[in-house]
Amino acid sequence: MFQEPIENTVLSISELGEFVKSALGASFGSEGLWVKGVVASYSAHSSGHHYLDLQEYSELGSAAPVATVSCVIWKARASLLVAQLNATPLAGIRNGLSLVARVKPNFWPKGGRLSFQIEEIDIALSQIANLQEKEKIRAKLRKLGIWDHNRKLEPPLVPLKVGLVTALGSAAESDFIGELARSGFAFKVTYRPASTAGEAAPAQISRSISLFQDSEVDLICLVRGGGSMSDLSVFDTEEVVTAVAASSLPVWVGVGHSTDTTLVEEVANRFLDVPQSVARALVARVQEFLDELSIIGRRVHSIGRTVLEVARLQLTESGHQAVRKPLELIHYHTTRISQQSERLRTAAVVSTSSAATQLSTVAHRILVTAQSVASEQARQVDLIAHLPKSSSQFILLEHAHLLEILESSTRASDPEEMAKRGFSLLATDSGTLIKSVEAISVGQRLKGMIGRSSFDATVDKVRNEETGGRDPDA
Repeated sequence: MFQEPIENTVLSISELGEFVKSALGASFGSEGLWVKGVVASYSAHSSGHHYLDLQEYSELGSAAPVATVSCVIWKARASLLVAQLNATPLAGIRNGLSLVARVKPNFWPKGGRLSFQIEEIDIALSQIANLQEKEKIRAKLRKLGIWDHNRKLEPPLVPLKVGLVTALGSAAESDFIGELARSGFAFKVTYRPASTAGEAAPAQISRSISLFQDSEVDLICLVRGGGSMSDLSVFDTEEVVTAVAASSLPVWVGVGHSTDTTLVEEVANRFLDVPQSVARALVARVQEFLDELSIIGRRVHSIGRTVLEVARLQLTESGHQAVRKPLELIHYHTTRISQQSERLRTAAVVSTSSAATQLSTVAHRILVTAQSVASEQARQVDLIAHLPKSSSQFILLEHAHLLEILESSTRASDPEEMAKRGFSLLATDSGTLIKSVEAISVGQRLKGMIGRSSFDATVDKVRNEETGGRDPDA
């Protein structure tokens, strides 16, 4: 039983150590105390003992813990506790895991060091604690506005330039690159090695992702091969989750497990189960682009053939029209010319016939008049013959003069003589001679005859010289 030292008693160092050990044991009681902390510096010793630190942070993402205690799980308890954890989604003890454990103090007087031995782990509360830690990370990234940033990025159509983050010389590297090589596509892989397990893994992974941001790769592939389930804890660390979520390049992740989920799965652009699946997805995307390109090519070819066929038909039709239209126009105008020629010929015949008839009538009238005049002159001659010579001569001279006047008048009525003096005969389209200006109207078609020639004319203006102005009926 713990006994307080007598007042003013001077203790040796070993006595002080034993006093502290007894005092701590009495203070914790036989059952010890339940504590909650985050695992750090975890290691399993070859002796069977497990050593770790439990840390407390003032807030999520703090650079350093506000408190740390060293803990140990003795070999006698370790096999049972580790087995219990492995049988749950917590998947064993690992750095970054939140634990709710019952501890007892373990003070070593000889070394003056205090640690706590873990006697029991509350699985249910530990699971809740880990979920709470994940939720804190989610809340922080949402507050920063980057939680769904990478997930919403559009992957490139042809991701041939690939950035690879995985452990150097690992099976994940071999499987991933081998799958790409078998595709036959010209993939170019830029490799930045990083450990995917252990304490150094989060910093190495986040640094590799950061170095790719200013490179020429199309996307980043973060892959991990087989390993213990506890190694998945790396992909729940805030450092790795933030690096993936904030990446300006799409990050495709394959970490070797299909049943367990991590925060990286929630923020990555695409999450698959194993490295080969990530590589196959890249190959499938390139193949999909080529297939789509082939479909577009066939469509363009088909459209091109259709357009060419339509153009050919249009060209043929245009050629036919180019030949047919002129022929139709030639035929049309030939017909019109023939019709007009026939009309002109008919009109000329009619006009000529009418004019000949009228000229014949005029000539007949002139002949009758001449005969009448000649008969009268003959009669006058007979009368003169019976008159005295002087009177007869005078009368003969007078009648000779009248004959000359009559002959001149007759010659003046001859159409040819009139034409020589600049006069012409006018007739309508029907052949009727124009005898007065009243028979003419504006716009009327007339035929003119000058001697033995003819012409056509259209009346533009009618003027009555007697009135000195325009015919009011014109």
